[in-house]
Amino acid sequence: MRQAPVHPISTRRMIFSALVVSLFAFGVQSQVQSTNPMTQGMKEVPSHRRAFVVRHARIFDGKQVIAADSVFAQDGKIQSVGKNLKVPPGTDEIDGPGDTLLPGLIDSHTHDWGQALLFGVTTELNMAGNPKYVAELKQAEAEGKGLDSADMLSAGDVVTPPKGHGTEYGVPAPTLASAAEVQQFVDERIAEGSDYIKIILEDGHLCHITFSKLSSEELTAVVAAAHKRGKMAIAHISSQDDAREAIVAGADGIAHLFADSARQPDFAEFMRAHHAFVITTLTAIQSSLGSPNGASLLADNRVAGFLSGDAQSRLKAPMPFTCSGKLDNAFAAAKQLHDAGVPVLAGTDAPAPGSSNGVSMHGELQLLVRAGLTPSGALAAATSVPAAMFHLKDRGRIAAGLRADLLLVRGDPTEDITATRDIAAVWKAGIQVDRGPHPADPAK
Repeated sequence: MRQAPVHPISTRRMIFSALVVSLFAFGVQSQVQSTNPMTQGMKEVPSHRRAFVVRHARIFDGKQVIAADSVFAQDGKIQSVGKNLKVPPGTDEIDGPGDTLLPGLIDSHTHDWGQALLFGVTTELNMAGNPKYVAELKQAEAEGKGLDSADMLSAGDVVTPPKGHGTEYGVPAPTLASAAEVQQFVDERIAEGSDYIKIILEDGHLCHITFSKLSSEELTAVVAAAHKRGKMAIAHISSQDDAREAIVAGADGIAHLFADSARQPDFAEFMRAHHAFVITTLTAIQSSLGSPNGASLLADNRVAGFLSGDAQSRLKAPMPFTCSGKLDNAFAAAKQLHDAGVPVLAGTDAPAPGSSNGVSMHGELQLLVRAGLTPSGALAAATSVPAAMFHLKDRGRIAAGLRADLLLVRGDPTEDITATRDIAAVWKAGIQVDRGPHPADPAK
């Protein structure tokens, strides 16, 4: 598995806002390199995608465990789901008694590109990235050269004011100077290839940092400009008050939960009434409060043996600041939202300190269960729910006609969510991922 290069960022330049903890590392790198190293030497699409069938497995279809026990895939798509499936001669047979087959996982909040696919994350929703770099990645994917990496959508450059969050990395970044420029600014982001518009609503005070913040007028105008062009508007927030402000302005969803205060009794109903969703990033929230989640992943032999040195370093890294708030506040908000039927999407904010792409999704799932979601609810937050919210109609579920983005794990993650870490196989568009030598079995 090819490891994406990471641009070194000094501790000084890693002082950023509470919950986004955004590392625009690859954006920085793509501005100083004329060629994207991730698109060089990528594998071409095989002339023949081997057909395969998984039999006698538990099938979680993205929402629930279904009665079927077999899935047949060919030509990159799921062809049939059921029992006693008849398949063409020569089809690869995978016998999975005791195993669970899931849709490939979707991380709804990342900031770079690396080993995600190795850990069953087949799609990443990038929430900020250099447009040139993103365009090169998408081109490689379109040409069938992205077999070593998760598929990706991206917000490209974020919408932020001068001296706002996103401008502190020492590289040129577009900023919104006034409400009068909003439509042009949004149109430029779309022309650069943004799949959705990411808005920064952050003043940094919860982490004892100071950023300029968009005015209410600018916020509302940006949302309207995105919607005028048929794009979703997603607002980065770090406080409950900012979450409300973003949704009142018409944002489709919020990136990050909040830990600054106990959720207000009507918050979930407020979100539901506005048909809004939330991307959790409990991993980043926990790290920003001074307790990185990555340590538990490093100690788990089911994933530790697949971690590169860079991934291990990121999982160990502490935040260079500690923010105000309580993790229980974010947990309570996640539970209230889920119980009220508000779409809850699992996202990690990787590769922020304390996290790494792909592997941290397994930590995020465990945090969602700690927050009070059922294991099945947490799995839906990483499969069918983000697929529905981001209109990814070809993935996130196991059903005939969809992409064969699949994850086979040992055990039953609908009972023990950490079973997602015990990966037997991963397929992207029907092509099995080469995961290399397996680590030692976890201690029983």
